[in-house]
Amino acid sequence: MFSKQFLAVIRGAPASGKTTIAKKLRNFNKKIVWLKVDNLKDFFSGDTSLEEQRYVDECALTTLQYLLDNGFSVVMEKIFFDPFIIPLAVKEAEKRGIKVKVFQIMCSLATLQDRDRNRPGVKEGCRKPMGDEAIAKIYNQLERTFIPGAISLDTEQLSIDECVSLIKQSLN
Repeated sequence: MFSKQFLAVIRGAPASGKTTIAKKLRNFNKKIVWLKVDNLKDFFSGDTSLEEQRYVDECALTTLQYLLDNGFSVVMEKIFFDPFIIPLAVKEAEKRGIKVKVFQIMCSLATLQDRDRNRPGVKEGCRKPMGDEAIAKIYNQLERTFIPGAISLDTEQLSIDECVSLIKQSLN
């Protein structure tokens, strides 16, 4: 469906649907990869501080550069509590002439908190909920730091497949 290389940056609160969307977009045969920035946190510690997050984001930026230089389209996904890295990622794509779009996943706080309690793995004991207070803190930070020009995707009003379709449309 995609005709050219692209960068899609997906930002959203925990339980908003960003990981599910990113997984549906990745396709190695089409050279579309999912850069889950949070996977880099374990390089630094188990419970990454805001200071360590900056290193995580900088590692992700270097990884992004490598992927773009090797012809991959990238779906870069994270909460991006501190969104400083997003304009830098956009700049990396633009200087290579690669189409880039930033998406901010929207969802009400109550729905996020409910999803957090009922996410896959919670009742099986593989995952612990983040908790209402942590979700509220992240939600409020994301509301205050909405990325100018970001495309809003409401996962309460739209299905995951509809969000994926909108992302594909905007990148073509």
